[in-house]
Amino acid sequence: MSHNAAQLVEEAHAILLDFDGPITLLMPPPANAHAADAARAPLAGLDTPPDVTTTTDHLAVLRWSATGPADRLAAVEQACIDAEVEAARHSDPTPGALDFLRACKRVGKPVVIVSNNAADSVVTYLNRYDATSLVRGIVGREPRRPDLLKPHPSLVLAALDLAQVRAEDAVLIGDSVTDIQVAHATGVRAIGYAKTPARGRKLDVAGADAVVEDMDMDMDIRGQ
Repeated sequence: MSHNAAQLVEEAHAILLDFDGPITLLMPPPANAHAADAARAPLAGLDTPPDVTTTTDHLAVLRWSATGPADRLAAVEQACIDAEVEAARHSDPTPGALDFLRACKRVGKPVVIVSNNAADSVVTYLNRYDATSLVRGIVGREPRRPDLLKPHPSLVLAALDLAQVRAEDAVLIGDSVTDIQVAHATGVRAIGYAKTPARGRKLDVAGADAVVEDMDMDMDIRGQ
């Protein structure tokens, strides 16, 4: 981690950690496209806009499905859950992520995973590495409420409650612009995890307090 990121982590009383990206690359191509196709299947016969028809982001399909019939939303959501859980059975750890979780646990710094993915997929992944004890809890997507996905503050506020810290005493590590946006909206400091230089530039422009290119530990995390 960069010096700035290391300082933010050390100063924080709790870590809010995104799942897809900082912990594991959940759906690398072509898995992302397959998940989006599965999410679109229940929408057959509806007049979907071109961006929904062609996207490889299954969550974009889920967001749009909330504008249609409730039974279609339920079916799309189940398809998303199934795809996420299946992906979590096979996805690889982000380098350094498990060591980061272990270091936080060692010094008593609570970690709450806050994700737009279903909590079941996070549990499935953590169980593979006997890592469920490394986190204080998981805040995943609320059923039937894709309108509450990040950057809506709902999930982050729930994570702060679970961690039992004030917003100013937490730091959120995430790999998307929406993670930076929700951090700003809730008063949480933000570290952007950039898988590519282009993503890093986007996170910097969005206002991340620090940007890192890996989750490898190069400093000692201090407890609170």
